[in-house]
Amino acid sequence: MDESLKADLVTLSREIHAAPELAYKEFKAVAAIERLLKKYGHTMERPYGGLETAFRSRIGPAKGPFVALLAEYDALPDVGHGCGHNLIAMSNVGAYLLAANDAATLEIGIELIGAPAEESGGGKLDLLDAGVFTDCVAVLSSHPGGNWWGVGQTTLGITNLKIGFHGLASHAAVSPEKGKNALSAVISMFVAIDAWRQHLPSDARVHGIITNGGAAANIIPSYAEAVIGLRSPDMTFLHEMLEHFRKICDGAAMQHGCTVEITEEMRLYEPTTPDPVLTDMLVKELERLGAKDVRHGDLVTASTDLGNLSQRYPTTAIGFPVSTDPVPGHSIKMTEASVSMFAHDASARTAEAMGGVAGRLARESRARALVHSK
Repeated sequence: MDESLKADLVTLSREIHAAPELAYKEFKAVAAIERLLKKYGHTMERPYGGLETAFRSRIGPAKGPFVALLAEYDALPDVGHGCGHNLIAMSNVGAYLLAANDAATLEIGIELIGAPAEESGGGKLDLLDAGVFTDCVAVLSSHPGGNWWGVGQTTLGITNLKIGFHGLASHAAVSPEKGKNALSAVISMFVAIDAWRQHLPSDARVHGIITNGGAAANIIPSYAEAVIGLRSPDMTFLHEMLEHFRKICDGAAMQHGCTVEITEEMRLYEPTTPDPVLTDMLVKELERLGAKDVRHGDLVTASTDLGNLSQRYPTTAIGFPVSTDPVPGHSIKMTEASVSMFAHDASARTAEAMGGVAGRLARESRARALVHSK
């Protein structure tokens, strides 16, 4: 990668990082990407797939099959880009611009697709529903984190649920016996979850927060609410977890004379199942570019809507380091690391690897034939 392109990509990353935007509101990030694409002679189609902050840019044949490069750019509440999505944008835009240098040689298209709302909402699920990936033959993306290189990582499936307990309000001091405490039901639910965890396999997760604990300290809460996430790498077991969790909620409600309502707070993110051929291609390309000790196939106990794509289309992603030391995700330390030059250097190398593999897939029918469609 020449230094001028790398400098432009780092500027893009810093611009997105400096103005963190939440799910479906990533207007500044998309505008910054569009400016960079225009500088290099490319157009952007947006809105795309029915989403205001989704987009598409394409090189190669104007229609038909394509290799997808997926950019993300949404941030987290409180910690901003504590998941490093500014770097995901940088690496995927970079891969696209590098592959565009040989656009005239492509047999099929390469599409840079901007996918909003990975942290909350599932923009890729919306794009799947809109048929955006119908002609896709392979999906490549990236994710920063930690202090090591990895390709083809598997992730947990997750279902996020909103749990609402309905009780009966009463004066907490004058007539507490007349109330039915919805907050107590929420607390009982959390106590039962803590007991349940000791019986779960090591790769399953249950976690959550109380989002509504009542109206005032002197009123027995008539309504209380929590959001709970259930995770597992196995969809069958995830469904079993859901059924057990419903029983926990019913028991907590019964214990306090309340009723309970369980609704989907966020659409299901399925486990990521990477394609082994694409994974091998990216590993070899990273090693050719000088990456050391590249892992592949590790389980990462996080979740992503990329998993839903991986269940339908050949998919893999590069996990790249942001520091020489371990860095926890979704943290202020990760926010700081995701704008360091160490992270930008790794992101640039990731862009080179993805651009190389995307170009090879789009140029060589033999390479595409190795990848099994789903």
